[in-house]
Amino acid sequence: MQVFVDSSNPVEIQEACSWGLIDGVTTNPSLIAAAGPDKERTLTRILEVSPGPVLVQAIGWHDPKPLVAQACFLHGLSDRIIVKLPMSQAGIQALYQLKQNRPGIKLAVTAVASISQAYLCGKMGADIVALFNGPFDLSSDTPVELVAPVRKVYDNYGFKTQILSCGRFPRHFAEFAENGSDICTLKLEFMKLLYVHPYTDQRMTGFLNDWQRVFGEAIWTE
Repeated sequence: MQVFVDSSNPVEIQEACSWGLIDGVTTNPSLIAAAGPDKERTLTRILEVSPGPVLVQAIGWHDPKPLVAQACFLHGLSDRIIVKLPMSQAGIQALYQLKQNRPGIKLAVTAVASISQAYLCGKMGADIVALFNGPFDLSSDTPVELVAPVRKVYDNYGFKTQILSCGRFPRHFAEFAENGSDICTLKLEFMKLLYVHPYTDQRMTGFLNDWQRVFGEAIWTE
């Protein structure tokens, strides 16, 4: 499972890169807007520090024409950009038109919240389906339940669409991996939690205390 950081902050992205963990970056309109009014500069800086693909969302969801135009524009900026289209009738129409006329553009469909919607994305040839499962934990404790059936549907029909899940906690991250997500994206604050477990901390503290009782602050090279 690939790991992406969900951010528009180059400093955060560089920090995640320094861990050797992430494969790419996801953004959304809210993250881009939070970075300030110069959207082109923001995107340029993200591309400069990302180790791989950058998902960028086209704006709007009711008319396929501007969605298609934005997809072509964003692809022209960098072939590392994967354009996110909205999960709507217009978004799926835009996906179909682009796959017919501009097959070189990588496309994701975002805010997918049901198996039926995910099927439409797979049938129309989306490169990535971005499941809206991260925010589900605000209203329920079962965000992972969408992943396994979508994986099964895609396997049943030979759809090549990759499944992107949005994670918040280590438990969800592990369940996404277990159930077949191809990508998990996390904000940096949640990514840091992957390294932490109270039993690990307890054990490592015990080791260090036992060592220091005999050797003090010395380490093997001293």
